[in-house]
Amino acid sequence: MNREEFLSILEDNLYKLPQEEKDAAMQYYTEYLDEAGVENEREAIAGLGNPTQIAKQLMADFVVKEAEVKPMRPKQSFQAFWIVIVALFAGPIALPLAIAIAALGFAAVITVLALIFAGCVIVISMLGSALLCGIVGMISIFIHPATGAVFVGVGCVLLGIGILAAVLMYAVIGKGIPMIVRGISTLCSKVKRRQVA
Repeated sequence: MNREEFLSILEDNLYKLPQEEKDAAMQYYTEYLDEAGVENEREAIAGLGNPTQIAKQLMADFVVKEAEVKPMRPKQSFQAFWIVIVALFAGPIALPLAIAIAALGFAAVITVLALIFAGCVIVISMLGSALLCGIVGMISIFIHPATGAVFVGVGCVLLGIGILAAVLMYAVIGKGIPMIVRGISTLCSKVKRRQVA
């Protein structure tokens, strides 16, 4: 891990601290790494340890310091308690959870695309089969009228199913996809707002 990665991970995990505390912590670790120098950077980072654990410790220390400086109202102490709990348990849970959510999102997109592809294949197959049955039926009607009539009838049924499937696919692609995209966009903006808050 290099200096930029260390400081970036540390800053990302200090999001619950007030800005002045976060700035002070970032300044301390930046100066510490500056003093270590480029040649000793890896050793200094290894000596500091995991930036996620450092952030958890800093948040826990902040909560304890705040509790000592001024007595908290019950609501504040409850919030402080949750900050400590989240800080201690978020690290091992957050990354796998984020990966799982990303995998589910990816799977949902692939599923929708697969369904659209399958629907398009069905429409093309139905319309192609209808055309083929119609042509065979028209040719057969002069040789064997009953067989020709069956082929023409099957062609008409397939044409009707193909047109119905095409209308359904148009409704799904034309209205369903934008609705899904809006839903995903709204969900992402809500998650982002919660992280900022």
